[in-house]
Amino acid sequence: MKIKVVAEAFTKLQRLFVGWGVSFLIGDDLLFDTFSSGKVLGKNLKKLDIDVRNLKYVVLSHDHWDHIGGLGYVLENNPDVKVFVCPNFSQNIKEKIRKFGAEVIEVKNFTEVKQGIFTTGEIMGEYDGKPMPEQSLVIKNDKISIITGCAHPGIITIIKKVKQDFSTPIHLVSGGFHLLKKSEQEVKDIVAEFKNLGVEKVAPGHCTGNKAKEIFRKEYSENFIEIKTGIIL
Repeated sequence: MKIKVVAEAFTKLQRLFVGWGVSFLIGDDLLFDTFSSGKVLGKNLKKLDIDVRNLKYVVLSHDHWDHIGGLGYVLENNPDVKVFVCPNFSQNIKEKIRKFGAEVIEVKNFTEVKQGIFTTGEIMGEYDGKPMPEQSLVIKNDKISIITGCAHPGIITIIKKVKQDFSTPIHLVSGGFHLLKKSEQEVKDIVAEFKNLGVEKVAPGHCTGNKAKEIFRKEYSENFIEIKTGIIL
């Protein structure tokens, strides 16, 4: 199954001039997160020859602006999608989705979105001292791939949660790992835990941070994938 990076931004310059966040197309009809800008998301979808009207599912990792900013664009052009959210997302965002006529599906536990694609369900994290509910996506083929938004619950916590539900080896972990404020040693410890958990390939981006990305690149060598808009994982 193809995983296409529709939009991804992680540098300060990108944040100033392009936007911030991530968005992935899984297969042909599932969008995971919607970046920070509907204008950028729409432009990228067209550039990548992706018809927003063909989407059937939107899964939102969490309700921060940089992951839901393009949702309005999607719903304006395709209100028939099913939008998967965590139960503890703000009521405001849920009501906005419903006003477009789209179906809101609140996912508390591990759930199959469509054949071979699952959400972890709500895992509670923390941001600025406040609870931050988040879900990640799991793609199952012969092995599994995990796609994260920002990993506020902790990237290792997410991987361990997935391993509780699947005994299948982990081929890839990609997305935001939320390591911007971690020390070099903390990142090295996290990389070591990735390897202990059997993660074969990594494609970190967005809120992972340059320092952490370079540590992953060094430790994973040829199994490190440089993530950027337009590539197919």
